[in-house]
Amino acid sequence: MPRYSNFSLKEISNYQTGGRCTCLFEPASLAELQDHLLEIQTKQWPLFLLGGGTNSLVLDTPWEGAVISFRQLKRMAIVGDRVFCGAGLSNSELCAFALENKLAGLEWMNRLPGQLGGTVRMNARCYGGEISQVVASVRGVSRQGVEKFYTSQDGIFRGYKDTIFMSNDFLITEVELKLLPGADPAVMLEKMQFCEKDRESKGHFQYPSCGCVFKNNYSAEVSVSSGVLLEQAGVKGLRRGNTVVSSKHANFIYNTGGAHSNEILELAMEMRERVWDSFGVWLEFEMELLGNLAEDLQERLYEKRQAAFKHEKLAQVRSQFQTRLKEKY
Repeated sequence: MPRYSNFSLKEISNYQTGGRCTCLFEPASLAELQDHLLEIQTKQWPLFLLGGGTNSLVLDTPWEGAVISFRQLKRMAIVGDRVFCGAGLSNSELCAFALENKLAGLEWMNRLPGQLGGTVRMNARCYGGEISQVVASVRGVSRQGVEKFYTSQDGIFRGYKDTIFMSNDFLITEVELKLLPGADPAVMLEKMQFCEKDRESKGHFQYPSCGCVFKNNYSAEVSVSSGVLLEQAGVKGLRRGNTVVSSKHANFIYNTGGAHSNEILELAMEMRERVWDSFGVWLEFEMELLGNLAEDLQERLYEKRQAAFKHEKLAQVRSQFQTRLKEKY
């Protein structure tokens, strides 16, 4: 039952940021997790969950509380066309397991950063796949340690990057997947290699990052990705301290070495302002923050603005984007 006091979260943060926490717990079973939650409740510690940390920025300020990591929850078992998986499995580990057992349906997840629990929590989607298409059930506990069980019929998936788990404080420990048995490994591998090469070509693994910083806005008035808006607003290559916006993907901020969390936040807010000035679109953060945020930063970060769309400029970007797609495909 791994338990570490005064632990530096920088050691397990994908962004390589983070201060020290009072205690880090790494349960290897549902029972261990329930024991940890009981101790956390008894000591009245604040708590946050750190999965793969690939969609998160862990703040550098000390966290006077507990952190739970699911890195030890890696159980995998096959029953017919069902695979029962621990929430701490990386997406790529799961893909490799499915390939080995000729179970199709997860190829799109190859090299998708993060762990299965986070993928389900956010209903991740890419390369024509979405996790909601293969999830049969989800098991876990509330923050009070009460075990719960959901099936795909319980309305857990509300849309892309929108599930009940993002607002109900449920901790996912195990996922049941329904896959397609008897698949051709060569066909599966071809799709997996395509996903990996495409991510590499876009610089996804060049430096530590949290993936896309901002959510995509596909409303009728916008209809292009945040990455396109950011690119057109001229943010590629922007720097602040040891952070830089990727030259290949304008929605990625890299930690080029030794970056502080505040540098990443300041750069992200400058990117958002540039899109606002150019297009009247106020981007919404996809990157999640874990830790204590100073009040002044909190106010700026969570500011809301009413859309003030610059329709002519947006129309030009949409036209350019469609032309690029036609040329590519």
